[in-house]
Amino acid sequence: MTLPELLSSETGMLLAGLSLGAVAGSFLNVCAHRIPLGQSVVSPRSRCPQCKSPIPWYRNLPLVSWLIQGGKAGCCTFKIPFRYWLVEAFVALVFGYLFYCYAQIPSLGLLVGGCIFAWLMVAVVVVDMEHMIIPDRFSMGGAVGGVLLSIAFPSLHLIHQSNDFLERFGGGMNSLIGVLIGSASMYWIGILAEKALKKEALGEGDVKLMGCIGAFCGWKGAVFAIFGGATLGALILLPVMVVGRMRSNEKDDSEALAWGQEVPFGPYLALAGLLYLGCLRSWVDGWFDSFALVFRTSSVG
Repeated sequence: MTLPELLSSETGMLLAGLSLGAVAGSFLNVCAHRIPLGQSVVSPRSRCPQCKSPIPWYRNLPLVSWLIQGGKAGCCTFKIPFRYWLVEAFVALVFGYLFYCYAQIPSLGLLVGGCIFAWLMVAVVVVDMEHMIIPDRFSMGGAVGGVLLSIAFPSLHLIHQSNDFLERFGGGMNSLIGVLIGSASMYWIGILAEKALKKEALGEGDVKLMGCIGAFCGWKGAVFAIFGGATLGALILLPVMVVGRMRSNEKDDSEALAWGQEVPFGPYLALAGLLYLGCLRSWVDGWFDSFALVFRTSSVG
């Protein structure tokens, strides 16, 4: 197999996705560290957090450098957190999966939009878990970018028409409707939860994040992300809380997760959005379509 044939094959697309994803994951680590601190993601170049020495390129290779150096900086005794390598590996796997899938079903819009959306969602997970914030450049910037990408690539919303103008108009409208329904639904859920619990239940960042998810996934994906995110949160947090309560009974553990404690919801919304766009879209859309058909049939009857 020649090099051009390899690059155009499913295996070549998989390798390209893994490579690009590792680089994107490395840049995501930079953004996740600097953006919450209000620092530029471009300048200065990467340097050691402990001794501030610039990191040469051969010690900054995605995935490889961390493994070769055993998680240690080459300039001092600083230990590089495993989270950095894990983020690079996860983004690489997600990009590889998307490249492989869309090599079988060629769609530039789904590939470009899917990779950008995946990068944004992983960035939200990392930053919100560590700092309990969702930067506007990820949520609001992602929403604007999603609408523009939907106009440029209507196939992101599975729109295929013979008229180019109608395609782009439909893509933009689907994205805009997703922004409005996603953010509005989350806003009202937050208001109702606040009234019921007598305290703030959802942050403004979650509302803006739902606008971003709706821009890329449409209103069906946005609605799924809300309830899917709540389900994921319950499945993950409830066992942690139960185990934490059992341990706290055995010893004084002030760091155990307790009932009523504030936890970030953004990561679970982001993961649900990833699940929708990555593998559950046909099932979720089919469920909504069948529900709408039953409703129309009962209304006519």
